[in-house]
Amino acid sequence: MDNSNKISTRRKFLKNTLLSFLSLLVPYSAFSKSKNILTKIRFSRDSNKKRTRLVFDLANHSDYKVSKKNKSKNIYITIPSTSLSPNFKVPNLKSYYVKNIKISRSKAGIKIEVISKYPCESKVFSLPKTTGKDFRIVIDLSSLGDKYDNTETKNKKTRSRDKKFVIAIDAGHGGRDPGAVGRKGTKEKDVVLEISKNLYSLLKKEKNIKPVLIRNKDYFVPLRRRIDKARKVEADLFLSIHADAARNKKAKGSSIYVLSQRGASSEAAKWLADKENSADLIGGVKLEDKDDILASVLLDLSQSATIEKSISVAKNILKKLTKVGKLHSPRVEQAGFVVLKSPDIPSTLIETAFISNRTEEKKLRSKRFKKSIARAIRDGILSSIKSKII
Repeated sequence: MDNSNKISTRRKFLKNTLLSFLSLLVPYSAFSKSKNILTKIRFSRDSNKKRTRLVFDLANHSDYKVSKKNKSKNIYITIPSTSLSPNFKVPNLKSYYVKNIKISRSKAGIKIEVISKYPCESKVFSLPKTTGKDFRIVIDLSSLGDKYDNTETKNKKTRSRDKKFVIAIDAGHGGRDPGAVGRKGTKEKDVVLEISKNLYSLLKKEKNIKPVLIRNKDYFVPLRRRIDKARKVEADLFLSIHADAARNKKAKGSSIYVLSQRGASSEAAKWLADKENSADLIGGVKLEDKDDILASVLLDLSQSATIEKSISVAKNILKKLTKVGKLHSPRVEQAGFVVLKSPDIPSTLIETAFISNRTEEKKLRSKRFKKSIARAIRDGILSSIKSKII
């Protein structure tokens, strides 16, 4: 071996020895802090299946690069100085636009390839690390107008002609919760379920209406679960059917409630506190990437418009109920009932009659009366559709 080769070999040896020695002096944590970790990938899609959201959770803030080749359906994300969590798993993707996600690792970091089924428009942004939440890189994917969307366009007129209004019918109480009980032992949960089924049958006959029963048997459904069910079926209107009760046994007649502004404000505060989990609310408008002021304005606008629609629908139903019997209240009342708190679905709570009143309890036990109530509600719904309130 010549002299120059010996010097080169010696330098390499000394360099490696020095690095090894330094690694003993510097705590391991100093290296680990400079290394980020991809902990998990989450995905969701909006109710009409036209947008998919991917969320990449990282332990710490990271600079990242997003690229997309011309006419390629794939999106590439490079995240430097990052490794995968030991428990990391690529989720089982059943999203409309995402076919698969591939992750390659190197000393420089990781490279993520999002493989789409169709050419997609992508919007990428990040959300800062906050208490209880990781740093997040978010990708929203939506259609560019591929063959699927061409088919959608062709069928657009047909679908608009065939548009069915989804009416969610919520029979109050149920199961372990009997609701109010009359002197003769009549249970509210049984009465309102029968009225709801009657209403369902009547609406089923309408070509442009798709009725959905929130509960079709005697079982308990938590209040917020009722709202969730209505949202899941993309309801255009939510009706909660009840039978009233009062200490004054002479109290009688029907009444209707919609959400109060105070109830709307308290609900808005809950949603704004957790914008990420409410990403599918407000008619598909995402709150997660909006600042607090803008999110608050959007939420307020949505709730105000929904309350106005709710009042208009309630007035129509109340007008029809006058043909069945007396009204307990001639105007639409407002309250903070939980089942009315959906900001994007017009919602009303109908108190059909007073089960605590001996005469009205007798009526509520009558099949004829229950069918008459159902017909009046049906007519109010039809009037609201005809006047394009819903």
